[in-house]
Amino acid sequence: MLGRVLITGGLGNLGSYITKEFSDSGYDVYVLTRKEKEKRKNLSYKVIEADITNLESLKYKLNVEFDYCIHLASYNEFFETDYPQKALDVNTLGTRNLLEVLADTNLKKFIYMSTFHVYGINDGIINEESPLNPKNDYASTHLFAEYYVKQFGFNTGLNYSILRLTNSYGVPMLSGSNKWYLILNELVKSAYMNKNIVIKSNGQIKKDFIWMPDVSKILISLLDVIDSEVYNLSANKSHTLLKIANIIKIEYKKRYNENIKITINEEDKTLYKDLIVDNSKLKNLIKFKLNDMLIEEVNNIFDLLEKK
Repeated sequence: MLGRVLITGGLGNLGSYITKEFSDSGYDVYVLTRKEKEKRKNLSYKVIEADITNLESLKYKLNVEFDYCIHLASYNEFFETDYPQKALDVNTLGTRNLLEVLADTNLKKFIYMSTFHVYGINDGIINEESPLNPKNDYASTHLFAEYYVKQFGFNTGLNYSILRLTNSYGVPMLSGSNKWYLILNELVKSAYMNKNIVIKSNGQIKKDFIWMPDVSKILISLLDVIDSEVYNLSANKSHTLLKIANIIKIEYKKRYNENIKITINEEDKTLYKDLIVDNSKLKNLIKFKLNDMLIEEVNNIFDLLEKK
């Protein structure tokens, strides 16, 4: 085995890809989840059920010496009425709980998956020195968690990497996934279910999309780096929402020989600049290749919807 790795949130949409990549690469993988929704046999990883908001539960359940921790667990269901409180409990204080349990062990690396939303802007060039100005609870609670990671790094010597992730995409690997609010998943599902894609803006806002298997490989490359730094994890390029919708429309036509409608907000006169979430700092640290798999994943999501 290459080492024992703890992956929090390792059964989520992105987490499932990361868990598979680490397992396939020969790591001894433990997945921390509040509750395993789909019980499966012959797993290539071990499951630890624990509530990250409960410090005593974490101390009791995490009774294994880990070499690495990939911390993905977060509460992102912004549409829930009690979201602010739960986001603070899980994203911020849950991160601190995890750090308290692991910081005094022989952990070699702690990787925290933050979000580029901590910058609070949707256009222009964004690098790690850009001002931090979170505009919602999702972004604020992740930024607070970043501060906790840095705090423990300073006080305990914990080696960490903080990754500010853009929009990762990939078909849900678990059939019971509830991550249909992720941009690509939501747009494809709307096309499939309603034969219509509704964009609340004028469609010209730009998004940076990075493929989940690429994210997974990058994490493995970071494991043995001694850095304690912050990095943008992005594709370094962007697409308008209207372009993504049109890709889906074309693929729908190929599959089902029918046209779908794309509806935009004609009253939105906002002029959006280009968006570049600069990943050069990370690229100067490790070598990695990024793949544009948008068309393939659109079809994979259609496949999944057909099965459901």
